[in-house]
Amino acid sequence: MENNKQSAQSFFTKIENFWYYYKTPVILAAVFIFIISVLMIQNKDSVKTDLNIALITTGTVHEGTINFENHVVDLLKDSDGNGEKHVTMSRIFMTSNEKDEKNETARYHVETLLADRGAVIFLFDRTNYDRFIVKDAFCPLDELMPIDNYTDKLLYRGETPIAFSLKGSRLLADMGFSNDDLYATVLFRRPEDAQNQTINTQYENGVAVLTELLK
Repeated sequence: MENNKQSAQSFFTKIENFWYYYKTPVILAAVFIFIISVLMIQNKDSVKTDLNIALITTGTVHEGTINFENHVVDLLKDSDGNGEKHVTMSRIFMTSNEKDEKNETARYHVETLLADRGAVIFLFDRTNYDRFIVKDAFCPLDELMPIDNYTDKLLYRGETPIAFSLKGSRLLADMGFSNDDLYATVLFRRPEDAQNQTINTQYENGVAVLTELLK
């Protein structure tokens, strides 16, 4: 009987020691699995969209900023021929504190959008622009649209025009953005998608919205 009691105590001691040393990795793994599950459900049940936009900032913004659809739907073409036009918005917060554990989940979300073509237009505040622009994931803007009229708004990576500053954008002001220190990039268009009319129309929609944002 005494041996059984000691065995139970030893078991619980091992559990306590494991939790003490591995609590953080276990919690992060659980959060990671939860995020993956949510993303899979969202992808399964998601509404067909004609333009995906991702907004990544360090702070909260006016609620109206997530509703691009009300402001740009008239600019869009119906990319999938279903007779409707929709904008999908991904809203992600990443704090300026590099050691913030919450940023790991947010960073994974952004990198998933980049890798899986989860958005066409990415809007970053300055902090997150500096974080992600180093990734080779964005389209040279001069391959996407004429840029001669926007030279004062261009940001370069080396000699490549890679982003637009949206400072002073009338559209952002109309949408209630209190901070217009935002930067717009476009996801790199994969060569294998060159003949995909749906994707090409989504990029045309992206150009139309970018043009409006630059006014």
